[in-house]
Amino acid sequence: MALLAIALSGGVDSSVAALLLKKKWPAMVGASHFIWPESRCCSAEVFSRARMLCERLEIPYHQVDLYREFKELVVGNFISTYLKGKTPNPCIICNQLIRFDLFYHRLENLLREKKLPAEGEQAERSEPLFFATGHYVRIVRNNDGLFLAKAKDRAKDQSYMLYRIKKEMLENLVFPLGDYLKSEVNELAGQAGLGYEGVEESQDACFVDTDYPDFLRRQTGKSALLKPGEIVDLEGRRLGKHRGYLYYTVGQRRGLGLGNGPWYVKRIDAEKNLVYVARKEEVSFESFRVENLNLFVPDLEERASLKVKIRYQSGEIPCRLQAAAGGRLQVILERPAIVTPGQSAVFYQNDLVVGGGVIC
Repeated sequence: MALLAIALSGGVDSSVAALLLKKKWPAMVGASHFIWPESRCCSAEVFSRARMLCERLEIPYHQVDLYREFKELVVGNFISTYLKGKTPNPCIICNQLIRFDLFYHRLENLLREKKLPAEGEQAERSEPLFFATGHYVRIVRNNDGLFLAKAKDRAKDQSYMLYRIKKEMLENLVFPLGDYLKSEVNELAGQAGLGYEGVEESQDACFVDTDYPDFLRRQTGKSALLKPGEIVDLEGRRLGKHRGYLYYTVGQRRGLGLGNGPWYVKRIDAEKNLVYVARKEEVSFESFRVENLNLFVPDLEERASLKVKIRYQSGEIPCRLQAAAGGRLQVILERPAIVTPGQSAVFYQNDLVVGGGVIC
């Protein structure tokens, strides 16, 4: 049987995923990636929990150092995008470029070259490495091949966060929690005596230890990034002061400190240090474009009954798609919505992820 590597974050979800897989996968290893010093996902405590779990399961445990690549590809993208006044989603980029690409392939190469020990002599190193995580998502096969699909637990579904995984990668992925509710996972963790009750789940950008603006200031060394500026309406009339454009995102309503509201952030001019605000009807769009596409079907524009999710915690909106210049897609919404440049728009057909891209 082929070898499976389970990515361990030291948390409840990946640990329960490992427990479930151990019952059915004879040849298995556990692994964690080191991406940012003493972050919520890379602390000594996290690695200790992952190692102890592997000792309990009697499987090898490995750490893979991807700090340099993470800093360049994920943190670098986060910084450059934010400085332009857009709002990136670093977890999506990490899943695309680090966890389900570099981490996987680095493990695969090391195990194939026998530089890392693996449990089970029956593991064929010539076969592709299977790779599992504790994400709440399913893989479904139909006449068009394999697709990411929404998890049973819709409140925990993470298909939006994984939409940038390459379609050809799905053949080697295993998501054991896709058919479980979070409450069931917690119950299994309690029955197994994992003792993770006080462990907080990692959320948002794991590498940011304060707020985003302060992190960006420290990483760039540019205190001027937090320079106060003016909040203006669409005609350029001054309405108030802001404390630095990095504290604001398109669509934001709270924390503007303006009278005669509500006001919403319409646009951010990073070069002029201006934050433009408008009324809700002026910041809502019936159409927008996406770029940097990752598609799971070739005929996405022809598909019926499509819905789009424009941020992780938002609902889905019925839409249709048209080809646009530069390899982009025009998204026409059934109802207006506030869209944020830099965030991702993910397209669903029923429960299946059929593609997505970055709002531009």
